[in-house]
Formats: sequence, structure tokens, C-alpha cells
Amino acid sequence: MTPRFKGLSALFAKFLPVFCRSVGDEILRVPAWRQMPFGIWSEARGGRALGKTIGIIQARMGSKRLPGKIIAPLGGRPLLAQLVARIGPARVAEWWLATSTDPADDVTEAWGFELGLRVFRGEYSDVLSRFLAIGREAEAEWILRVMADNPFLDAKLIDLLLDARDASDESKHADAIRLCGGLPSGESAVETSPTSPNLPLGYEIELVRLSALERADREIPEDQFHHRVHVTSWLAANGSGDARFCDVPTPSDWPNRPDWRWTVDTYEDLAMARSAFRVFGLESATIDFPTMVAHLDAHPEIAAMNQHVRAKAPEDG
Repeated sequence: MTPRFKGLSALFAKFLPVFCRSVGDEILRVPAWRQMPFGIWSEARGGRALGKTIGIIQARMGSKRLPGKIIAPLGGRPLLAQLVARIGPARVAEWWLATSTDPADDVTEAWGFELGLRVFRGEYSDVLSRFLAIGREAEAEWILRVMADNPFLDAKLIDLLLDARDASDESKHADAIRLCGGLPSGESAVETSPTSPNLPLGYEIELVRLSALERADREIPEDQFHHRVHVTSWLAANGSGDARFCDVPTPSDWPNRPDWRWTVDTYEDLAMARSAFRVFGLESATIDFPTMVAHLDAHPEIAAMNQHVRAKAPEDG
């Protein structure tokens, strides 16, 4: 199948009612942030002098360790819907869902449209090619990369990264910007300065220029295909070359939780996330990082549920 931008899938009517019955009527209502025109947040915060910024959520039904995880129940709705509810109000011009042309992702496409996202379907493994196609179609300068199996992400985190980009000439001219723990967080970057807090695995986002991804597309060797799967890893691995990375310290008043695992890649991860979102309750769509940590500190058994799980090596896809 060829990459394509699509309208509603023919399977929409077949599959969606089944899933909607399983999560209740709430998911069928259009959230308030989707009733406003895209770009209103940028205009309200001083215009768009830095060029268009879009958000891309990469998602597919296939997974080696937990197939179908993006529609697994989480806090009363599918995981993908929970993520979109949390990050939707962020200050980006458009939200896109980048999925594959695999028939299993007909369901992914249907959910994308139901959640108010623009949808692109492309190569199953070459995720970088999907990002490039969307970036060019949207005429974007900056792309915010979000992975669908990270449901703890939130709009406040995204806006924090966007504000950091807008705050200095160095970040405005960077190829990619990341929030990082372990960096000096005092006024002067010296060895005695306090270091910025480290965040849980899965509570992380990247902001990257389309032009930098186009350069990576030209440079990645054929025998290092895994860099196309991970989109920005080639830039990170070659940051001492042409790629200009700007690492922004995490807020100094945030809690330090480097050993926590907030991504959903295994059944144990999903069990942890479901337990956490039960604790979050009615706050699940808006709760921020410090408050999530405070709730989970009161239930240490939840964070312990998946601490034994090890992340896959980049070469494993």
C-alpha cells in the first residue's frame, strides 16, 4: 500500500461503535480544546515569528511486546484517547497522527479521526518517512514528536519546552530541543551548581526542525535502519557534527524520579499505568508532573509494578 493522507476509513463504522461501548459515551464528545481553531494558542502568546509548529503522535497497533496497546483501556478510555486528552490543549498549530498502512491500523486511523486529529498513513517501520511527509504537507518549521505509548505526557510539559525554545537565541537557532535532567540548574553552569531533576522514562518529548529531519534522511546509512525507526536518534548520535542540539534543564522544583518507568511497552507497564490513572481519578486529563508524583509517592507499590522491566536497545526497534 502507498502512503496516504486519508478521510474516514471504511471500517470506521464497523469498529468504532464496539470500542465506544467499551469506554462509555464520554469519548464521543468533542473536547473543548478541539472546538477552537488550531493556532489560537500561538496567537495568544505573541504570534508565530518562529514558524509553524505542529505536533505528531506516532502510533500503530503492532508491538512486539504488547500488541494493540494504543487502544488498551486506561482511565475509562483507550490509551490513545487518554493521551490526546492530556496533550491536546498544548500550544501547537496542528495535531497529527502518524500511523502505518498495515490493515491492522485501519482501527488506528479511525480513532485518530474520532479524536479530532489529522491522519497520515505511511511505511510500517520507516517512521522518519512519515514525519517528513507530514511536515512537508503541513508546511511546518518545527515538529513536536510524541510517542503514543507515553500516556503520562501533558500539555504543560509541551508548553514548557515551547517556552524554552522561544526564550533564547541559542534555542531559536537549534535543530532540536530537549528537556534534560542532570544539567546545571543554577544561574551559572558550574560543577557546584544544583542539577536539574531527572524525569521518568516515557515522560519525555522532543522538538525538532523539519530541515534537520530532512538532513538525517539524507545521511542515515542503509545498514543503520533503526535510526529511521526512532526518527531523531541519528541526529542525537551525531550531535557533534552539523546537528545543533539545545538541552534545556528541567524545572529545579520538580521531583527527581529517574528510576520510574512511565511508558507502556509491556503488560506490566500497562498494569502500572492503569493503577496510576485510577489514583488520578477525575484529574486524569489535566494532572501535571509534580501532582502525579505526589499521588504516586503515597502509593509506592504502583511505581514498583514495572521497575524490573528493561528498555529495548535502539537496534531492536
